[in-house]
Amino acid sequence: MGKLFHNATFVPLTDEDARAEAVLVDDDGRIAYVGTVEEARALGEGAEEVDLGGAAVVPGFIDPHSHFTGALQYLLYADLGGCTSFEEIADTLRAFAEERHIGPDGIILGNNYDQNLLAEGRHPDKALLDTVSTDTPVLITHVSNHMGVANSLLLELAGIDETTPDPEGGRYGRVAGTDEPNGYAEEPAAIGTLYAVTMPRMNLDFAAMADAMQRVYLEHGVTTCQDGATNKDMAAMLCALADAGAWKMDIVAYPMEGEDTDAILADHSRFDDRAYHGHFRFGGLKMFLDGSPQGLTAWMTEPYTAGPEGEKDWVAYGTMTDEAATAFARKAIDANRQLLCHTNGDAAADQLLRVYEAARDASDNPDKMGLRPVMIHCQTARTDQYEKMAELGMIPSIFSSHIWYWGDVHQRNFGPVRGGRVSACGDAARAGLPFTLHTDTPVLRPNLLEAAWCAANRVTRDGVQLDEDQKVTVFEALRAITFNGAYQYGEEADKGTLEVGKLADMAVLDRDPLAIDPADLRDVTVLATVKEGAVVYERDEA
Repeated sequence: MGKLFHNATFVPLTDEDARAEAVLVDDDGRIAYVGTVEEARALGEGAEEVDLGGAAVVPGFIDPHSHFTGALQYLLYADLGGCTSFEEIADTLRAFAEERHIGPDGIILGNNYDQNLLAEGRHPDKALLDTVSTDTPVLITHVSNHMGVANSLLLELAGIDETTPDPEGGRYGRVAGTDEPNGYAEEPAAIGTLYAVTMPRMNLDFAAMADAMQRVYLEHGVTTCQDGATNKDMAAMLCALADAGAWKMDIVAYPMEGEDTDAILADHSRFDDRAYHGHFRFGGLKMFLDGSPQGLTAWMTEPYTAGPEGEKDWVAYGTMTDEAATAFARKAIDANRQLLCHTNGDAAADQLLRVYEAARDASDNPDKMGLRPVMIHCQTARTDQYEKMAELGMIPSIFSSHIWYWGDVHQRNFGPVRGGRVSACGDAARAGLPFTLHTDTPVLRPNLLEAAWCAANRVTRDGVQLDEDQKVTVFEALRAITFNGAYQYGEEADKGTLEVGKLADMAVLDRDPLAIDPADLRDVTVLATVKEGAVVYERDEA
């Protein structure tokens, strides 16, 4: 019978004190026994034994929100995350273009810049990118992926000039005192025009990159991940590679509002199912209602301390009208589909709660109460909003890593009280919500252990302790990236804990995360990842 995993501390996460010595896996990749080595050997006579060398084993981590196809950025873009000035951005892009031999027929891409960390204290512009190249298009994207900057050639190829109006739910930057675009584009409504030029120039070979894309997740112990805003082309790629047997982990995709979601699901109807086919399925629909707080585009009910141009009444803006958002939510509910919705600001959260309830009340779907809609990010969600989520059966998926990476920025943007309670996991727990934690890859690597560390410790890069009332226990944080993630996908019968009958999806760690100081949780290392009893990732020897 199957495999017997032993010589490890198995942490089932069914309750805080549960431990086991062995896990027996059957030939179908499901857990047949959890308990003592002696009993496992008796039940699994002849099973292949896998000695884990004294490691600790938890359920495989479940990513409740990211953009799997966005992992291409790690392979095809210059990483600008370490740049602290415009000059460093330009130098990094020039070196990248030279190393990759990128010419006029190609595209020079960079990602991960953060204006909050640049000496200039503002977004780059086309003048800077024109120093990189004037004969090859250049596009760099913000760490949030909500903003981008193009050089003059790319603006020309995209048809963006002084006569181009700002799209609804987006904005183009302008040269001071004129209508001339300065290269900056804000939110997908504006950036999408640039992507229409850049994508065909990338000459993507998805089959060749599939293993590298997956490794981004597998090396962090993730066994189920999400593609959280799937367009037509990426849907076709994901389905084709599922049929080719390329995927080693489960991938759940959500076609995005603004795309022809009906056509995407109709064209790939076999994958529009609660069952996986080749480790892939569609999970529902996705829409977004605002931007990013570190980019000053999260839609707020109360003003930021100052807006992009120093405004004292800046609350940013929404990206959809109530009418449009209600219609899209109704579309999902009527079709018995889960809805995921991006909301960072509390005004956007108010809108989601308002439109979802209206759409649900208007729907005749008899199963509408059990769809488990998800509010994505929840950076500034208020206590009353978490309580309303509980009434609606809505799940908050919280981008807790903001605490470390942008907590100091949020305190500047929102002041110490609002900034101190970002990623309010404590409120979610007190409301009885099965909250989940995510990293929004490719914004950040899918390090869900770090997300759990952020939720349990709430310390910023500058060492500031944020609102301790919003801390959760390590056990609660680990459940958020395992069982609660499974619940969000409607897969809690198959995933999320180490129990008989569930899939043998496991993350092998160098220590028991429940037996250490919470401050050390981020230092726990993933040694291997197991999907349905098969080892799909092993950490390279140092």
